Amino acid sequence: MANVNITIDGKALSVPAGSTILEAARSNGIRIPTLCFLKELDPRASCRLCVVEVEGARTFQHACAAKVREGMVVHTDTEAVRASRKLTLQLLLSNHAVDCHHCLRIGSSKCDDLDPKFCEMCFFCDCVKDGFCDLQALAREYKVDLLPFAQKHNSLPIDQSSVIVRNPNKCVKCRRCVDVCGAVQTVHNLAASGRGCELTIGPAFGKPMAESACIGCGRCVQVCPTGAIFAREHKDALVYYAHREGVKTAAMISADLIPELERVLHRAPGSVTLGEIAGALKKIGVDAVFDAAEAEEAAKARAEALLDAKLSEGRPVILSGSFAAKAFLEKNFPDKKDSFLFYDSAIAVFGRAAEGFDKRFAFGPIGGDAMECEKTGCVDLAVNPRELARILIRTGAEPNPKRRAECESLGLPKASGKYGKLLDKAEWKMDREPEVFEQGGLKCAVCHNLSEARRVLSGEEAFDLIRVIA
Repeated sequence: MANVNITIDGKALSVPAGSTILEAARSNGIRIPTLCFLKELDPRASCRLCVVEVEGARTFQHACAAKVREGMVVHTDTEAVRASRKLTLQLLLSNHAVDCHHCLRIGSSKCDDLDPKFCEMCFFCDCVKDGFCDLQALAREYKVDLLPFAQKHNSLPIDQSSVIVRNPNKCVKCRRCVDVCGAVQTVHNLAASGRGCELTIGPAFGKPMAESACIGCGRCVQVCPTGAIFAREHKDALVYYAHREGVKTAAMISADLIPELERVLHRAPGSVTLGEIAGALKKIGVDAVFDAAEAEEAAKARAEALLDAKLSEGRPVILSGSFAAKAFLEKNFPDKKDSFLFYDSAIAVFGRAAEGFDKRFAFGPIGGDAMECEKTGCVDLAVNPRELARILIRTGAEPNPKRRAECESLGLPKASGKYGKLLDKAEWKMDREPEVFEQGGLKCAVCHNLSEARRVLSGEEAFDLIRVIA
């Protein structure tokens, strides 16, 4: 694709035609703030925080949606642009639970007084973000102190019926959760209802999450920029059991949680190791710590054995080790149930292997295992990186190179690798196309999200093996 020449903040750039202003800016190290934008999805341009000035345009342009054109001159940080963004933030906060902004602990609403490092240890407000909130960070950046508008004191009920908890009082209507639930996962559980200030996000017909179509994949939790949707947390329970005399505890930690843990602990990428996390957990009283890679390998070995038997039936095989994918497939493709092959997840393998312990904890990347934990009781607590970060900060057990500990072994079996990359570790992605390849004469597809799975299973192209990641 041909390039076009534009200027952003006085910097001459050559960028691909068809790019948005936001893409052009970010690819050249120029920051434009966003709240609703997800790069993998079509822009909604609803939060108005990415507005920029384009010379010759009558109004501000949304950088996430406006396309570049030859000779375009863009200004991203003028006084007028900053004033517009600050006004947008003031309007958002006037219809938001601002217990963090008007901090009761220090008796101040001045942004310069609000240090997020204190939020991580504070118990005054009920926000699960504890200083890791995109909205709060933007409010500090744009010095949103006293709000000039009347505060709407929302008192909408918090839906705690499910392990996925909804607090509509902290929702900024960015609709990230709606887009991920609908466009990426095709579960279509979350939707917007009402108009204007009365607009709310939630399950259809106002149902609580426990009675909705939610499958517990946790992707809405992953993309929410505030504390509006989160996985139920267990900070106090975990510390209680870890410290309690006579309670034998075991923890399984996944290396997948390290990037997010580094981010929320303000550490450089690659600076935290699995051994340091193991040492931190030992410090707070966990008796035994295991690497999730061992349980993942055992789950893969079990999948190999099941595949050997299933393929002998001579029909296509649809396999998954995901609790959420199992719920999705059974609900949406009951006619293909004879092709289903569900094997144990890593936390199910760990939970069974660690039955000799009184309490078992699983530490994963987003808490997506929380639904499986709650529904099956395979482990006692499923913990996400932000929750772990707060536990470590509040107990003074942050990862430390001088406090490393070796992970122990459960003596679980290892996979042979006979099915190649079909069973290799795979991540959930927002990509729109499945990974297609041939393995041992079998045509295979790995679907990295549920919309991919729906297209493959509903399409005309035939596969021998289809793996579904949720």
